[in-house]
Amino acid sequence: MKLINMIQRVQSLFLFFAAICLITIVYSFPVLQTDNTSFLLTEYFPIVRLSVFLSAGLSVFAISQFKNRNRQMLITTIARFMITIAFFTLVFYYRKEEQFGLGMILLIVPFISLYAANFFIKKDEKLVKSADRIR
Repeated sequence: MKLINMIQRVQSLFLFFAAICLITIVYSFPVLQTDNTSFLLTEYFPIVRLSVFLSAGLSVFAISQFKNRNRQMLITTIARFMITIAFFTLVFYYRKEEQFGLGMILLIVPFISLYAANFFIKKDEKLVKSADRIR
């Protein structure tokens, strides 16, 4: 029964989508590229890869924290912060003469997905508080 309650919530779908997007970006899309070379996260940029994997792991872990919405909001905020760290590390530390690749731009998609999940978690929290006030 707990699994059904966990899956049927909109924020769980957004969190799962964010994790899938992050893993796909690591293995499929180049984050930086030159005219003849593409740089994937699997081969280069260990700090960024770690940050993206931590964000994906936190997204999956946040799905299981559906009973404690405050903790779930904190976890999604930390996951968004990890994506921000990955993005700015690529921009300021690793980028020299390379151009942004598709993977760099696609980092925005899981960030927005985590933001939407946080929005729906807050909406659930307000609904529960209003139901408690009525009792």
